[in-house]
Amino acid sequence: MMNRLAQPAGGPEKGLTDFFFRPRLKYNFNVYLEHMNVKIGDISKQSGVPASTIRYYVREGLLPAPVKINKKMSHYDDVCVERLKVIQYLQERRYFPLYLIKNILRRMDEGLSLQEAEAVENAVFNPAEGKAGNLVERGILMAETGLTDAEVKQAEKIGILIPFAVKGGKPLYNEDDVRFCRDVLKRIVDFGLDLQSLAFYVDLGKSIVTREMDLRRKIVSDKTARENIRITVELSKVGDFLRDYVMQRLFRQQVQENIRKSLTKRKSVNSGRRTIKKQQEV
Repeated sequence: MMNRLAQPAGGPEKGLTDFFFRPRLKYNFNVYLEHMNVKIGDISKQSGVPASTIRYYVREGLLPAPVKINKKMSHYDDVCVERLKVIQYLQERRYFPLYLIKNILRRMDEGLSLQEAEAVENAVFNPAEGKAGNLVERGILMAETGLTDAEVKQAEKIGILIPFAVKGGKPLYNEDDVRFCRDVLKRIVDFGLDLQSLAFYVDLGKSIVTREMDLRRKIVSDKTARENIRITVELSKVGDFLRDYVMQRLFRQQVQENIRKSLTKRKSVNSGRRTIKKQQEV
């Protein structure tokens, strides 16, 4: 028993071969074993991924475990080649970390296409067109923004600066990161403020995100996988607008209130001065 997932025309799956969804042991053990006939060396040659990396992916749950033939030989599922292509695509083109890729693969195992499976991660993590193109290392970030190494590390430790991606243990920064460091963090430093003074943004932001996640769970609790994805994508867009709207209006409201208080205070002071002046004249 084997179902081939339909590929949408174009989209993120363009250039990738079909990805197979096979019900596992609970359905048909013989069919399962028919596909467990590939040696790790063959998978490595076909995918271009080193055998050591393949074994690591197996340990991390990104690839199905092999069947042990004898002490020195194991047979792998031929689906590993297709899964490795998906993993490479999501790493090299989408810059997704392995834990997100594992989540996408899980959705594909449940019967979704790659496009459907990565829809949520695209909505939440994927940058606007072109934003992921030219990623730079910390040295270039510092040169383009004027921040010191210590200031960049402090911002990351606080959590106010979150690198777009991490590759080989090194943080990589995109256009938004560079702009944020140059136009926000550098100005804060130039104003003589410690970056630690921005930590409240992280604390309050985490609280907002946690509550938004709770709301999403309530909305999708009784929905199907596809409905869940569609709603989550929509909620992500709604959330972006909601946060901007509320923050802008709250800021505007607070400024207006401060102005009113300032004018009222000034009016009161001026009135008091006039009263004193009249008393002195008398």
